[in-house]
Amino acid sequence: MSSLERTLFTRRSVVLGLALGAAALAGGCQVRPLYADVSGTGASTDDDMRSIRVKFDRPDDNDETRVLQRIRNELIFAFTGGGEPAAPKYELNLLLSQREAEIGIQKFEDVPTTRLVSFVATFTLSDLAKQETVISATSFANASYDFSSQRFANIRAKRDAEDRAATAIANNIRTRVAAALASKK
Repeated sequence: MSSLERTLFTRRSVVLGLALGAAALAGGCQVRPLYADVSGTGASTDDDMRSIRVKFDRPDDNDETRVLQRIRNELIFAFTGGGEPAAPKYELNLLLSQREAEIGIQKFEDVPTTRLVSFVATFTLSDLAKQETVISATSFANASYDFSSQRFANIRAKRDAEDRAATAIANNIRTRVAAALASKK
């Protein structure tokens, strides 16, 4: 292949790549910002999210109550920036289940070295005015932590893992609720 043929082949490849890229961009014009006002009324998804009251039933287990409270606090901060809405339009109910497993065993001693905490949060967002469910779904998160012979280090490591999982669940719920409210408009 001569130098001229290589140059023409390269130019054709670039032009074809640009044409395919433009076609892909034109095909993706259905995408819109998640928090934008699309109804023309001035009410955005962000306004709807500020009017969500977050509730949960207290389970018997204190660890689950602490993690649920952590998820609730993360969601309130994400929705409103802190504080409860004065006149809520929506209510988000949370239910949590927790499981812990040993995933790493020390060789020749049969002592666990790594543990995994798993959480499954079931949530339901209800429209209070219409008495209907906007979204009902589940979110889950796992977090591992190192287990050692030091008792208080284990307690702190488990709490940190639970907090990481709670933050992941809250972020997932926030995104899914925002998408459900945006598609409702």
